[in-house]
Formats: sequence, C-alpha cells, structure tokens
Amino acid sequence: MKKYTLLSIVAALTITISSCDTQNNAEAKTTGVVLQPNDSIFNVNEEGYDFQIVLPKDMMISNVPEISLNGATGELHIHLGEQFWIVASQEKMDLPQIKSAISDDMLFTNRIVEETNNSILFQRILPDGTTYDFNFRSFSDVGGKPYVFKTSEEGEFSIESVNRMRQAISSVHQKV
Repeated sequence: MKKYTLLSIVAALTITISSCDTQNNAEAKTTGVVLQPNDSIFNVNEEGYDFQIVLPKDMMISNVPEISLNGATGELHIHLGEQFWIVASQEKMDLPQIKSAISDDMLFTNRIVEETNNSILFQRILPDGTTYDFNFRSFSDVGGKPYVFKTSEEGEFSIESVNRMRQAISSVHQKV
C-alpha cells in the first residue's frame, strides 16, 4: 500500500513539474526569451518604465524584488538582496558618453574589463591602487524608448554578482 501512495506522489510531482516547464516554455515562446531552469520573468510597470526582465529564481526565493523610483533622478531601482542592484534610467546614451561618465569619476580609477557595442564591464580601483569592485553599464532601446542600465554605485559587487546582473539586463524586453 505504501508503494502505491509513494508512486502516486511521485506521479503527481512529475505532472506538476512538467506543467510548470510547459508554462515556462509558453512564456519563453511569447516573449522571445529563452528561460533557463533558474529563470523567472518579472514584470516592471512603474512610472513610465514598462518592460519585462528575467531574474534568478534562487535569489527571488530568498529575497522579494524591491522596485523603487527615485523621484529626484527619475531612476528606477531593482534591488534583490545584497548582491543584486540594477538601476535603470530612460535616457539616450551611447558608448562614448558612458566611457566619458566613468572616466570622470572623482574617487575611482576605472579599468575596462570587457566592452561590446552597447555595454562596458569595468573594475573600480581606489586611489591607493586597491581594487574595490566591478560595475556594468549598458544602453538599449526597449519598446521604442531609450534605456540605460547599470549596476548600482551604492553597492560593492564581485565579478560573479555583476555577471548575474549583466545577464538580467541583457534579458530586458518589451512586454508582449
């Protein structure tokens, strides 16, 4: 009898898991984003910011995403625990402008680690030569609106944390 109960539980779990995968695959097909097992689509709709972003499920389980708008700057903050803090702004910017902004930093010397046609990953270095952390900047067009995405300057992030945020930023897309 115990075998049949255990078999029923396993069958129910299998059906539940496969239905979740089917739902994730359906979401991925409609959004054009390929979801990995640890991905979850998160809708952002805050004061003119209207897009979807793929966030890591493992971080969302232990931390509720905090979305807040800085009324003074117009920046949207997506904060998920201590090691995940993305800032978005609706402005048109290009790579030379981003490079200029990071080179004008009065506290840090910034060493570019990786550069693409629309993003820069860089390391922040203190005046005494001590490496401080990593940071990321990117620009894109989402639904006809220009956006600049960056890791928060208020946090102190490892390369692993920045790469997770970078992956999330690259997943931003218009809601369908």
